[in-house]
Amino acid sequence: MPKIIILGAGVMGSALATVAAANNHVTLVGSPLDDNIIDELKRSKQHPTLQVELPGVVAATSNEIDEATLANADVIVIGVSSPGVEWALSAIQHYKARPGIIALVTKGLVPAEHDHLPPQTYAQTVNKRLTHPAGAIVGIGGPCIARELALGYPTCVSFASNKLSAATRLRELLKTDFYHITTHSDFTGLEACAALKNFMCIGVSAMYTSYSLEDGYAKNPLAGLFNQAVHEIATLSDWIKQGANCANAERIPNQHIAFDLAGLGDLHVTVGGGRNSRLGQYLGTGRLLEEILQSDMHQITVEGVDTGRQLLPGIRAACKNGSLNHTDLPLTSAILDVIEHGQAFEFSFESLSG
Repeated sequence: MPKIIILGAGVMGSALATVAAANNHVTLVGSPLDDNIIDELKRSKQHPTLQVELPGVVAATSNEIDEATLANADVIVIGVSSPGVEWALSAIQHYKARPGIIALVTKGLVPAEHDHLPPQTYAQTVNKRLTHPAGAIVGIGGPCIARELALGYPTCVSFASNKLSAATRLRELLKTDFYHITTHSDFTGLEACAALKNFMCIGVSAMYTSYSLEDGYAKNPLAGLFNQAVHEIATLSDWIKQGANCANAERIPNQHIAFDLAGLGDLHVTVGGGRNSRLGQYLGTGRLLEEILQSDMHQITVEGVDTGRQLLPGIRAACKNGSLNHTDLPLTSAILDVIEHGQAFEFSFESLSG
């Protein structure tokens, strides 16, 4: 039976563990911040946040893993949020693990070596930072709310790898009658979309409060801005791919990946709820970013803000040298102005005309 190690016992890592345990031996390793979760799983098998049982999953704290646990893994899934990536990579490095596949749920961007270049995705940098690289890196993207996955609700996602056979192999290990997986080799495109949708969600979600009705939010402006966000995700993901010299990677047949699960689909569920959406709704009332982060969202990691900070230098340089056209990126510009200049969120639909 294949052995899968999932690093990170948060909601997404744990939800994936429930899927993986159907056909594999699965060990869920908590980060140093997950000890309470692991203790509860050992006691009752129920995840305290997901509020579901994790049958067939072996739970372990970070102090309980040993060299054999990681060294014998066929697949290691990095299931932590971006602040935990260094811990996960250190564990893999320390125990000299050499899995056939490292899969990433973590989404985000890291700075390029030079400010005038596009940032890279976390997934692009993993093997560069390991003394013993994995056989292949697989990105996991698409719309997936952890609790719904853990409850067995139909979920459609996408796996991508520069080695398509690795994405296919991981699909065979994880697919169930409710976890539906497509595969392709547009690895950087998928990872770029997964990071960019958090960033774009901030601006789209501002429409919830910018245009409100007695019975809720106005649908027309939200739909228009959602469409614009997907187009800008496509533009920026291509720019990131060009910086990685992989602009000719295979795309989803007959369409751009931004208009598939990793872009449009994932943006849809992200706008529907979560930290990025919550921040956007606060901004839509005219509040300033710094004030929000020091009060209502104090000590809460908002991935879209971090992504925006990583995008800033490269986008400014690319607009100056003509690699990007700022008129094609009105929503991006509006969000970056909030992050860079601390101003209130402002977006004019006139910027979409023509």
